[in-house]
Amino acid sequence: MDIVGITPRDLGIPETIPLPKRKDLGIGMVGFGWVARDSHAPCYRSAGWPIAAVADPDPAAQNEARDNFGIPHVCSDYRELIADEAVEVVDLCTQPNVRAEVVIAAAEAGKHIIVEKPLAETVEECERMVQAAERAGVKLAVHQNYRWYCMCFYAHHIIQRGLIGEPFFAGIEICGPQDVLLAGHPFYSKCGNFLTVQWASHTVDLLRYLTARDAVRVFARTARTRNQNFVSDTLMTMIADFGEGLTGHIMHHELLRSSMEAGECRVDGDKGSVVFDFDQYLRLESSLLGEGVRTLDVSGIEFPDAWCGTMGDLLISIEENREPLVSGRRNLATMRTVFAMDESAKAGGKWVDIG
Repeated sequence: MDIVGITPRDLGIPETIPLPKRKDLGIGMVGFGWVARDSHAPCYRSAGWPIAAVADPDPAAQNEARDNFGIPHVCSDYRELIADEAVEVVDLCTQPNVRAEVVIAAAEAGKHIIVEKPLAETVEECERMVQAAERAGVKLAVHQNYRWYCMCFYAHHIIQRGLIGEPFFAGIEICGPQDVLLAGHPFYSKCGNFLTVQWASHTVDLLRYLTARDAVRVFARTARTRNQNFVSDTLMTMIADFGEGLTGHIMHHELLRSSMEAGECRVDGDKGSVVFDFDQYLRLESSLLGEGVRTLDVSGIEFPDAWCGTMGDLLISIEENREPLVSGRRNLATMRTVFAMDESAKAGGKWVDIG
């Protein structure tokens, strides 16, 4: 059977992500490591959002901010950045072991905040940060950027429009080489929850985004190879019970010793299926559209980088005075799920209820 092309407009879904009208809110970046330099900062620059300041104790990162990005205010202490009147939004790009103190200080100074995932290292710390932002009346958002990868974004809207009916299964499978590529990383290679918390905060949140439901219990098992580099296990399988009628699944490893990387998602419903990767292809079959498989045609559509989606939504939430789509409070459900996964895996695999 031939596969025919279909556009987002044909499906009645958004063609691209919304972006804020204002381009004058100064962003202050706390932490200027490789993710901030390679992803956050270039995206903000491409969108025309000013980076007013960078704080990082590493002299090499400071030089990078000054020399290669032309940041007007570069310092070592995040407190100095927060005190800068030109900074209206604090972008926290550190590892999760440096979260609460910066978020609370920024909130008390009246700054809006967005943090890299995972939100924090414990549920209690996540809740403290959420409460601090709410007390101060500022926005707190989380960089769950997989929601804004183009094919994830389109799949979400296809599902929400009911084109595959009621979902009964949602799955994500990823095979990657980070055990090799990040073998010497000072945090990831040494943490004890690389897949179950650090990485799963992406994949669990994506399951929530695609299904619009929260898991009620999870089961997770992890494994390792004899010659792997990371301290924590780097192969994981997980089953998420979303309650009656819906099951989720994640299979993820970062142990590849080949070039055959893979990443694919699928959601099956009672009227069809959608199968997609993160930013290259999406295939849809729906009884509501007639017979045949359709491939999404996005040629000619300008789709911003995913980090423009996360920061852009925070900036829109400030403009419109609404809650960010991935606010700190909304992200608590993701974090409770990943911590339950970690508990299940460390127990050798058992069902863990999500409170």
